[in-house]
Amino acid sequence: MKFIIERELLLSTLQNVSKGLSQKTPMPVLTGIYISVNEDKITFITTNKEIAVKIELEKSEKVRLYETGECVVPGKYFLDIVRKVEGKDVDFTLFEKNSIKILSDRSDFTLVAYDKTDYPKTNFLTDVTPIIFDSKELKQIVRETSFACASAETRIAFTRIVLSSLNFKAKNGLLEIVATDSFRLAKKVSKIATDVEINVNIPSKSLDEFCKILDEESTVVKVYLENSKVIFEYKNIVFVTRLIEGNYPDTSSLFPNESLFVAEFDRNELINAVDRASLFNNSESVNIVKFSFTSANKAEISSNSTEIGKVVEEIYLENNLENVNFQTAFSTKYLLEALRAFEKDKVSLYFTGEIKPALIKEQENDTLTQLLLPVRVF
Repeated sequence: MKFIIERELLLSTLQNVSKGLSQKTPMPVLTGIYISVNEDKITFITTNKEIAVKIELEKSEKVRLYETGECVVPGKYFLDIVRKVEGKDVDFTLFEKNSIKILSDRSDFTLVAYDKTDYPKTNFLTDVTPIIFDSKELKQIVRETSFACASAETRIAFTRIVLSSLNFKAKNGLLEIVATDSFRLAKKVSKIATDVEINVNIPSKSLDEFCKILDEESTVVKVYLENSKVIFEYKNIVFVTRLIEGNYPDTSSLFPNESLFVAEFDRNELINAVDRASLFNNSESVNIVKFSFTSANKAEISSNSTEIGKVVEEIYLENNLENVNFQTAFSTKYLLEALRAFEKDKVSLYFTGEIKPALIKEQENDTLTQLLLPVRVF
C-alpha cells in the first residue's frame, strides 16, 4: 500500500475525518483512522460508536496512488505528523503488514499500524430520500440553538438524555428546531425545500462536530433519516450519527401569548453592559445579573458580591416605556449565550412577570426565539 498526497489536502482531510476519532475507549483501534486505497480513490474512515465519518479522495495530480491496500493508522499521531511536517507532499507506505513509513521533505516517521481486522464495519449507504439543506443555513441553525441543549455530562442529561439533543420537526414545508435544558429554550423556524413530515432528536454534540466541517460558502447538504441514525452527505464527506430515542418534551405551551411590556435594546450595547455587570461575580457564586425598570427610557443592570462589591450599569432603551416598575434577574451565562445567538443589531425582550419566562427576539424577525427562566432573588 502506497500513496503520495499534497500535504495541505491531506491535512484538511485528516482534520475533518478526525471528528469521528474516539478519545477514551477500551478499544485502541477506535483511536485509529482506517485507510483504504484502490485503483482510483483513497478512503478515510473513523468511528467512535457515536459518530462515523468517511471521506473519499479521487485520484488526481494531488492524490497519487501507487499500491492498493488497507490499514488502520494511529489517528492522533498521523494528524500531528502531517500538521508539523514542512514538505509539500506526504509519502505514505505500508510494509510488513503493520509498519507505516511516512516521509515528507527531510522528515522520516515510522508508525505501528493497528490490526485492521478489529476495526468495526460502518454502513454509510442508504436508499431513503434525502432532505436538502443549504450548508450555510444549517450551520447557522445549529449555532443559534445547540448551546441551549443539556450538556451530555450534566445530571439533567443523564436522567433525560433526550435533552442533550436538538429536536427537528418538519411538516408542510416548515422546519422547527428546538433545544432546551429545562432552564432555557431556543427555537428556530425555517423553510425546507423537501415536503416531508419528521420528528427526530439529533445529538447536539454530533451536530456541533459536523458543522465544524462545513465551509462558510453555501453548498448542498443531503440529510438521510434511516431507522436509528442520520446520515449527512456534504461534498466528498459522509457523516453518520445515531438518533436519540424518546419523546421530546412539548414546549409549545411554554411560550406566553401576552407580555407585561417589551423592552427594545441595541444588542451589542446590552451584551457589553451585561458582561461588565457580571465582573464581580466569582466562580463560586451564583452568576446572575439583575434588571430594574423604573424609568421610561433606560434600564438598570446590576450585580453584587458580598466579598467583592457591587456594579451598576445603565443602558438606554430603543423605545419608551410607560408606568413600568419591574425587577427580574437572569443567569449571566444563559443571557449572554442567548443574545450572542442573534445576528441583527436590535433585539426585543418580552417580560411576562418577575419570575415568569422572558422571550428574546430580533426586531422585525421572529424566526428565532430565545426563552429564559428568571432567577428568584427578590
